[in-house]
Amino acid sequence: MDKELYDLKNWAIETLKEYKAELLITKQVTGKAPSALKKADRFLNALAVDTSGTYADMIDDARRKGLSQKEFANMGRNLEERIMNSFRVLPDDPAHHMYSLRTAGDLIQNVEPGVREMGLQILKDEGYILGNVRENLTSLAEATHQGRTGKGAELAALGEISVDKTQTAIAHPRGTGDPLISRTIDYKNIKTPEDFANAYRPLLEQQSADLAGALETEAPRRKIITEFVEEQAGPIDIFSTTVPASEVKRGRDIIKKAPGVMQRAYRAMPIIQNGSFRMSFLPPGGEETIKAIAKNPMGAAIGAASMIEPEAVTAAIQGDYKEAAESTVAGAAFGAAVQQTLTKAPVIDKVRAVSVFGRAPGLLKFGGAAAKILTGPIGIGYTGLELIDAAAKGITGKGMFEPSGRPVTEEDLEFSTL
Repeated sequence: MDKELYDLKNWAIETLKEYKAELLITKQVTGKAPSALKKADRFLNALAVDTSGTYADMIDDARRKGLSQKEFANMGRNLEERIMNSFRVLPDDPAHHMYSLRTAGDLIQNVEPGVREMGLQILKDEGYILGNVRENLTSLAEATHQGRTGKGAELAALGEISVDKTQTAIAHPRGTGDPLISRTIDYKNIKTPEDFANAYRPLLEQQSADLAGALETEAPRRKIITEFVEEQAGPIDIFSTTVPASEVKRGRDIIKKAPGVMQRAYRAMPIIQNGSFRMSFLPPGGEETIKAIAKNPMGAAIGAASMIEPEAVTAAIQGDYKEAAESTVAGAAFGAAVQQTLTKAPVIDKVRAVSVFGRAPGLLKFGGAAAKILTGPIGIGYTGLELIDAAAKGITGKGMFEPSGRPVTEEDLEFSTL
């Protein structure tokens, strides 16, 4: 960091710390924290961890114009919002900092400036890019961000949900006030850049682990959106932190015109709500009928589609669950039921199950919650003919009619009820 930027940053930090001190006095006098306190504190941290000169022009402008501390804090907060909003991939996504701006607040704000800057450089050299910069921002669904329903397409797809954080990996499993993120570190004990980096690093490592889990939950949603945007000649790998704001906006404009794709993407996430897998195509509360699926998350994760794809049935029967997932599968319910109930059965029993499923749902013998799923919303999706055809392909490699026109007989399929 050159001397001019170093001096600008230190001036800005001291200005904001003075403003924060005034707001803290107001809090003590009134017993209520001013709304400006949280905003000022957040901007102060964002500025303190920045090593990229993100705010240099703004700080220089504020100092030359002689802006008040309040005006300066508001200007910084507005810039923060613009930066964050520019990297939201889906319109309703929150922009998540991979490394929180609140990390080790007292340390980053009060440690000796030289120690801070050299300590930040150590961390940067290790790959920790901090602050309001592209490399530190990713776009998450609210369900995988804080484990709650967002708005717009996410609300339409998932309904009002409260994610079971003990079973679903999200970005803030212990809440946004998590002490493992915002834990105060006594800056008086930090004497060297190495002390700074050693105190800061474990908090960053924890956040990195939390985000990795959230991204695993998020992966099906990202896959659907990424492929759709690319098919529409949009940016490649739109969720990548290397995609510039202008390209993210271009991709977001494409997505806004496809609410159905957005909803399908949200539904694809394997979310556990209160111990049961949340099947988004069911009405709120319908997930109570599928608690058995929570015991088989791999099967459930095959896909939470609201319709049955015959190609996915074929893939599932063949045992290719990965292909089935990529084909939008026969709904998570069918995928889980097949895997949970039938994987050890002879192949022909799988055909019988699908045949019965299509023709006479009441004869299903999956048992318990799985039977309710298959005789309910999914059971009305396709006719028996389509499902039997899909099953035939899964077993024989051909549908119900061969190229010669000869039908596949009941003997070929050993078609019967269970």
